Amino acid sequence: MSFVQKRWKMQDRYDVVVLGAGINGSAIAKALAQEGKSVLVLEKRRIASGASSHSSRLIHGGLRYLENFEFSLVREALHDRKYLLENYPDLVRLRQFYLPLYKHSRRPVWMIRLGLWLYTLLAGHGQKAQEVDKALFLQQFNLLKADNLKAVFRYSDAKTDDYALTCRIADEAEACGAEIVEDTEIKSIRIDDKEVRIELDGGPVRTGVLVNATGAWVDEVNARFGLPSSYTIEKLSGIHLVIDRVLVPDPLFLETASKRIFFIIPEEATTLIGTTERSETVEVDKIKVNNEDIEYLLRESNAYLKKALTSKDIKEVFIGTRPIIKSAKDPTRMSREYKLDLHRIGQNRVLHVYGGKLTTFPSLAKRVAKVLRSRQAVAKQGDALKIGQS
Repeated sequence: MSFVQKRWKMQDRYDVVVLGAGINGSAIAKALAQEGKSVLVLEKRRIASGASSHSSRLIHGGLRYLENFEFSLVREALHDRKYLLENYPDLVRLRQFYLPLYKHSRRPVWMIRLGLWLYTLLAGHGQKAQEVDKALFLQQFNLLKADNLKAVFRYSDAKTDDYALTCRIADEAEACGAEIVEDTEIKSIRIDDKEVRIELDGGPVRTGVLVNATGAWVDEVNARFGLPSSYTIEKLSGIHLVIDRVLVPDPLFLETASKRIFFIIPEEATTLIGTTERSETVEVDKIKVNNEDIEYLLRESNAYLKKALTSKDIKEVFIGTRPIIKSAKDPTRMSREYKLDLHRIGQNRVLHVYGGKLTTFPSLAKRVAKVLRSRQAVAKQGDALKIGQS
């Protein structure tokens, strides 16, 4: 699937202008257009060119988030997973995921059993998680080492084609009347008491509502155009290796030597291995894959595989940068919850989307639409409304 750039004869004014045509920006545009608003989406590159097409391609509740007691996030993500499975069955499919535990695993068997029970309970539907026979597991996953295997669990989650899913949502947004313009550079954004004026190559566009859904670029956009904001993000880059063949029959979650989680996921003719969580300080457009990341993923995978992988087995390497709301925690333990940061400037509203994950875009878009409906009469000039998920 490939989008061809569209040349719109843009209007002079829109009810809402959305910055960024990733999964969240496209979904927000769709939700607002469904309410009858005129919506323009400005994308500096192409639809889904950022993390929305460079993710781990999973639609999941986030089993490991339960360790941080993020029950509301997991519940919301599982609700969205159900919605996506029902409404996009050609793009989002339920799969069996396996979680083997070894003697060196940080998480004991009882913890995994409890976590999977709670995960299934929060989902409220679907096949229950269960422990599976180790011998049968090793027979099916015959490229894995058998050494020190203690137990194996199986549960359900979903996979998708992240690029195709984002393009579908963008198509639906356009069908509802939203306009999406790609390869567009914003020259300036000026906000006075009456309007937001966005200068483009083709001339100015005016609006009363600006939504910044630029993902990992959110801080850079705010700094460049002097937009008010209440949060900052941690940029975590996730490196993925695409191996040139299928290594396992079903998705597999494993622990690294440092007790982090990584996965080995089969696709049609390849295997996806990932991901890293490297904190970045450079601009998003300057983030690159380095050899240390590749060697790390190969080393951790080879600890479990009978036949070691080498760089010659790698078909492709890609990197996606995730925007995580900054906190004092270790980056790997920072919350994946999103925040909606609403500011009122005169008669205008500026709303920033901080954080978010592929799975939760339906809830996030609904929440943005609700905030813009219900909060406009509440916010006072100069105030910022910080809306979380609670």
